[in-house]
Amino acid sequence: MFPADPLAAVTHPDPYPYYAALARGRPLYREPALGLWIACHPDAIRAVMGHPAARVRPADAPVPPALCPGPAGTLFGRFVRMNDGAAHARAKALLADFIQEQGARPSPPAWPEAGPPHAAAVDRYLAAAPVHAQAAFLGLPPALHADCAADIGAFISALPGTAGSAQAAAAHAAAERLQFRLESHLLAPQAAPALRRLREAGERAGLAPALLAANLAGLLFQSCEAGAGLLGNALVLAGRRGVRGPVTDADAQALVDEVLRKDPPVHNTRRFLAAGIETGGQRIEAGQTVLLVLAAAAMAEPEAGWPFGALGHACPGAGLARRHAASALAHLLRAGADAPALAARFRYRPLPNARVPQFDFPEDNTP
Repeated sequence: MFPADPLAAVTHPDPYPYYAALARGRPLYREPALGLWIACHPDAIRAVMGHPAARVRPADAPVPPALCPGPAGTLFGRFVRMNDGAAHARAKALLADFIQEQGARPSPPAWPEAGPPHAAAVDRYLAAAPVHAQAAFLGLPPALHADCAADIGAFISALPGTAGSAQAAAAHAAAERLQFRLESHLLAPQAAPALRRLREAGERAGLAPALLAANLAGLLFQSCEAGAGLLGNALVLAGRRGVRGPVTDADAQALVDEVLRKDPPVHNTRRFLAAGIETGGQRIEAGQTVLLVLAAAAMAEPEAGWPFGALGHACPGAGLARRHAASALAHLLRAGADAPALAARFRYRPLPNARVPQFDFPEDNTP
């Protein structure tokens, strides 16, 4: 049975025939029940993404209201991922150059608990491993990796509209620590050559160190849910293939790459219309929102890299994410994760955009 709509599809057991049907038959349509326009075909998605009126944040809420005012709102507002325009383009280009130049070997966190990985511990590892790996890539001291992961978790927990005042307070404190930690790292006299060149290039481009440091924290932020989904879905695929015990780096990379083609971690993103546009024979008014179903586009163009976005907001760290996930998957299997048992019982976290397996949950909540 097909899912009810594209948001329900994210947690559906097999949404891909539905996505393929959308890409073929409903390239761009209005979904009244969701109050959204839905773009499914690659051409429709590119047309919306490339339009200057399509923004990554609503014009009246450039920062989630729950984060304002305070350090969490300031940090979020500096992320290039959450901005458009010339400053975004300059900062993103510098970050892309930095990622390419840094070129560090993936370094997954060691298995943090005694004994082989059980379901709850695997869930914790999925959430932490991508942030640990990015922190290592940035050259942060290993003693800070767990702190970064905890702070990113606290920051993300305040983003939903249902977050309360305690979560907002924790996010502000976490954001303040992240900004200070990454700015100190960027400006340190002993900073790695790639960081020094990033700092110098930022000065030439008129970009403040605070902005660049915030976007180093943004690399940690962006890696979290998408990285958890990529690693978790690769673990599920390994289990369905009957993989037990250690695997080679090449085999782990092959599993990750197959997941990116067939069960990607990111299914949707959004664009908010600052002005009315006409595209695909449709009129979309100012103030309306378009859900871009990247997973449907991937059904039409499986090799196009849709899980990492496209055009101006394509993820500059796609190759890095692949390598980090493969390294973490190999590490999990070496640590004794029972992939077939994990793949036999899991559900997906109730997220609107990212497909992230959850292995530990009460039996009476099993779908």
